[in-house]
Amino acid sequence: MPDTRRRLVYLTDIDGLRALAVLSVVCFHLQISGFTGGYVGVDIFFVISGFLISGLIRDQIHTGTFHFSAFYIRRVNRLLPAVLATVVTTTIVAGFILQPGAFGSLALSAAAGVLSAANLLFYFESGYWDASAELKPLLHLWSLGVEEQFYLFWPAFIVFMTTSRSQVYRWGLVVVFLLSLMSCIRYTTIDSNASFYLLPFRIWQFALGAIALEIWRNNSLNEFSRQVLRSLGLALCGISIVAFSENTLFPGWLALIPSTGAALVLASAHETSRSVWLSNPLARKLGELSYSLYLVHWPPIVLYRHYSLSDLTPEIKVALAVITLVLTLLLHYGIEQKFYRRGHYSNTSWRGLAGYTLGSSLVLAVLLFTVSEDPDRFISGEVLLSAETIQDYQSRRFDLTRKACRIDKLGETERCPIPEAGAVLFLGNSHEVDGYNMIAGALGTGRHRPLVVFGSTNGCRDLSVETDWMRSEDSSCQRRINALRGSLARVKWHTVIYSARRPYGGNKEPLVTVLETLHHQQPNTHIVVIEDYLSTRRGCASLINEFESAKACATLKHLSGLPGLIEESTPFKERVAAITDSKLDKVALLCGESLPDSCPTQTPLGHPMSIDEHHLTLEFAQWTGEQLAEKNPFWLQALRYSVEEKPPAIN
Repeated sequence: MPDTRRRLVYLTDIDGLRALAVLSVVCFHLQISGFTGGYVGVDIFFVISGFLISGLIRDQIHTGTFHFSAFYIRRVNRLLPAVLATVVTTTIVAGFILQPGAFGSLALSAAAGVLSAANLLFYFESGYWDASAELKPLLHLWSLGVEEQFYLFWPAFIVFMTTSRSQVYRWGLVVVFLLSLMSCIRYTTIDSNASFYLLPFRIWQFALGAIALEIWRNNSLNEFSRQVLRSLGLALCGISIVAFSENTLFPGWLALIPSTGAALVLASAHETSRSVWLSNPLARKLGELSYSLYLVHWPPIVLYRHYSLSDLTPEIKVALAVITLVLTLLLHYGIEQKFYRRGHYSNTSWRGLAGYTLGSSLVLAVLLFTVSEDPDRFISGEVLLSAETIQDYQSRRFDLTRKACRIDKLGETERCPIPEAGAVLFLGNSHEVDGYNMIAGALGTGRHRPLVVFGSTNGCRDLSVETDWMRSEDSSCQRRINALRGSLARVKWHTVIYSARRPYGGNKEPLVTVLETLHHQQPNTHIVVIEDYLSTRRGCASLINEFESAKACATLKHLSGLPGLIEESTPFKERVAAITDSKLDKVALLCGESLPDSCPTQTPLGHPMSIDEHHLTLEFAQWTGEQLAEKNPFWLQALRYSVEEKPPAIN
């Protein structure tokens, strides 16, 4: 029986939905009030892509005109030229603004972007030395990476499933949708970066678009039903854009809300739609410009932040919006339409523009990777801290903790025996390393109690409170958590050094709970809290290079945190104070009365305070420890052995 269902044609509602998606993303990045969840525009785009690409392939299979080669040629012509133009322009402009380290990172992300792998790079970068998201000029290319990887396998899936009965194809869509959705929901609590950046946890959104297409093709909705579904879909999208925020656990099951909204709009789309919101001339034009608008909107915002080191004011937001509009028109009419127009499929040879574009992408990727390896050669002017020097500081920061006894190794090696006398435990997030380096600098070469590190909670996915302890979905972290719990029965902890960024912050409940339990079970244990020092809005090394002085890292407009001057939320301060015996206040130790000008930002030998925004270099942390040793508080004295007691040190 011939297939009499609808074929995909131009639908004005889709351009309107594209306009909603791209405007929500742009307004979110411009920090426009009311768009705190504007990032869901990307999720809407994924559903649209699933709808359109599935429709295109299904229709061509039905007419016998589908060819894999022609499909990929059209995708290359559609996507790559505008990406190449965006990447090249951004890289050239960034060369006059960014410092070597940031420029090297940009070049690497640019190479990944033209190779359709930006999402993979940003996933593997997400972690210890990951720069703030708001300082990555090409971060938005992650979504194109997901989409382009989707194009690699989806045509084969449709062709394979369509050779069977139509019911097999539909059930296949449902299976893909459910498996990916369940994985996304589950993994968001385990590794939210993976569920955000990686295709297996996003396929369900494309599959949802394909399911919406099957509903649309059946053409079984009357006008009233279409209006109801369209209104409901727009409401779901709108609620997500307004109600979600950066604090929302995402994607997870909440991504279903905007994705379902987009699917409802698509399923109810009609060739003669008169939707006020989606089919008006402005919405249709913005939908047509949406790809170019998405590509150009983010780099100017990030490069402005690098250049100005300040927040976006209303005037700057307007200026950036105007710049974005101009760049959008230039990219759309100057590049995008030169290579691709809707419904024009005449160029189907790899020997044409598609081949040259793909070849250019590979050459550009190699060049950009070379730049990322040695960015100093490509940055005009001399800098105080080269990229190599910055990397050396970053690596040396872990020199001592790499050799330290870790909690899960107690009793397993000669260097890490179970202490017979009271030992010292270091516990915290990524600042645990700073605490260890400081105390090691304070103790010097003299004999002291055994030092044991937990190993940082920084890589502990889904860290949460479980009764009177903490737990993590990360197996390596959980092993250390269990080892710490087991140590309470076999190790007498003389002192616990709690060293964490924002030690009283809202996400510190798991660590605070562990400290409370440890205090309850070993009440004689001395608990010391190390408080924060200066935190900068962007990497201290970048500020030093730009302003040619380490003092730039203590300029008030460059600071994002300074205890005693810049207020931060401290919901767990009272709970920590109730079990704390001593406190190491770095600001009081190092700074004078005039904050922040009196705070040192380098050692007497010229080693900088930090390389990134808030982690201390090994040299500065040890120098801080030496200043602490001069004060010699009683709790520090208690960490040293007296003449009478000389058990071996673990260090």
